[in-house]
Amino acid sequence: MVDLKDLHIHIIGLGLMGGSLAMTLQGKVGCLTAHDTRNEVLQTAIHKGLINASDGLEQADVVILAIPSDKIVALIQSLQLPSGVMVMDIGSTKTAICDALDGLAPNIESVGGHPMCGLAENGFENAIPTLYQGARFVLCETLGTTERVRSIAEQIVSACGAKALWMDRQQHDYLTGLTSHLPHLLSFALMRLAMQVSDEDEALFQLAAGGFDGATRLARTNATMIRGMFTTNAENIRQLAKRLREQLDLLEMLFDDSDNLTTELQRIVEARRNYSMSYGERPIA
Repeated sequence: MVDLKDLHIHIIGLGLMGGSLAMTLQGKVGCLTAHDTRNEVLQTAIHKGLINASDGLEQADVVILAIPSDKIVALIQSLQLPSGVMVMDIGSTKTAICDALDGLAPNIESVGGHPMCGLAENGFENAIPTLYQGARFVLCETLGTTERVRSIAEQIVSACGAKALWMDRQQHDYLTGLTSHLPHLLSFALMRLAMQVSDEDEALFQLAAGGFDGATRLARTNATMIRGMFTTNAENIRQLAKRLREQLDLLEMLFDDSDNLTTELQRIVEARRNYSMSYGERPIA
């Protein structure tokens, strides 16, 4: 079995996810290099000892793509990769990316990945070594996924302190459309409405408290990353948004039916509490 300590890993993109990945993999792999469009980030990463150098793609055994999802698709189609290298991405959608990975040359191995973690604020300056700790890390097979790739991918996940979860790419995109992408859409839509109402009455934000802060927290996320999420999973998000509108309409209809409203709300409360009991609560950040 291949050991991580014998591998040269090259990360493309040192934002929140790539930077945090570098922090947690440093010292656990043979060599760790990276590329980022911001030279000051690369120099800081070298100075802090997070990476060994700011180049190394040609010598890498594993290349990890840690940039917005829409940019990953374009990069896969244009990146010049050395023969025999393994490519892994950590984008927030999988179908379009894995489809692009399927198109790589036969001598390039690949696997899709999505760590189910993050922070509202992005960028290298917010990267932390514990970001992946305890998170579920989805892995999706491609045409280039071999047993060797599966082993290396699972070792990377384990080295991050995360838990590997193999899943079909389309199943991933539909389910994360509800658990991740739709919450982002709601957060941005609610904040957009608040901006409009604030223009009408400037007292609005003086009345905002924990409920509003929690519901709009995701609207602090980097717009480029969210664009990539929305555009590469648009069909699933549209379907789920339609189903959500049906739920909003149903609850609104019960406003004038106090008894049935209470019954329905209690049913939802119990389901949410059971979810917490079964899976725990992730910290909000």
